[in-house]
Amino acid sequence: MRIAVFDVGGTFIKSCFMVDEEITMAKKTPTPYDSQEAFLNIIEDRLKEMDDVEGIAFSMPGVIDVNRKYIFAGGSLTYNNHTDIKEWEKRFQLPIEIENDARCAAIAELEAGEMLGITQGLVLTFGTGVGGGIIVNGDIYKGGHLIAGEVSVIYSKDKDAYGSKGLFGAIGSVKNLVKEIADAKGIDTQNGEEVFEWIKHKDEISTRIFERYCDEVIQELHNIQCLLDPQRICIGGGASENPVFIEGLKKASEKFYSTFPFKFPHADIVKCKYCNNANILGAYFHYKRSHAS
Repeated sequence: MRIAVFDVGGTFIKSCFMVDEEITMAKKTPTPYDSQEAFLNIIEDRLKEMDDVEGIAFSMPGVIDVNRKYIFAGGSLTYNNHTDIKEWEKRFQLPIEIENDARCAAIAELEAGEMLGITQGLVLTFGTGVGGGIIVNGDIYKGGHLIAGEVSVIYSKDKDAYGSKGLFGAIGSVKNLVKEIADAKGIDTQNGEEVFEWIKHKDEISTRIFERYCDEVIQELHNIQCLLDPQRICIGGGASENPVFIEGLKKASEKFYSTFPFKFPHADIVKCKYCNNANILGAYFHYKRSHAS
């Protein structure tokens, strides 16, 4: 199969040309926020750079019906609300398969990653927001309204007092974490790698904010643990490639559960095998499944 794969995030559109499971021609383009037409123009331009494309696979935020090929809600990309993907197929003259981004990560880990052999699991992707892919009985669980795993819209704090800032997607946002640390230090940067270097080298301000961030994330993961009881939680997204991020969450988890008067069972926290490529691979695997002869 020769598939153009697009991982659409809140900051970048990552794209590549996959030929028989090999990633080639990888590229990152800033995600437009002005219109769907601007978004589709980026897709069109990338397709022109590829030869003999057989189909397109999308990993995207939002509430998506993969069978109807319909986006009910586009997450942070509101211009994709109520979009019929069959219209995109007409435009590009290619078959398209689409799946929620965090579910793509879960598909990749189930297919050949850290979820092999796991029957109950959770994949969380940390980036602009937080995505969730739930595994129940060894398969992706979507729920009755296709919103299972939409952890970004869980209220972690009082709605009236905090508004949208009380959503787990805001509290767990790595983009927000980077901005908060940079602002606290009075440095104008949005570079996550730079900020995690400060944390790695025990900068006082950065470490204090990061530890509080990890504590708040783990508290929400505990709530999810009590509802779903996953055996394993896989952490994906760009931040997962930094060992400081994973270790921070593990340390916060150990601290949280050490306060219980009894041994409370909880999931192992591990890094996704495919890290920042999990969505790309999951979208590709989803396309292959959908077009299996």
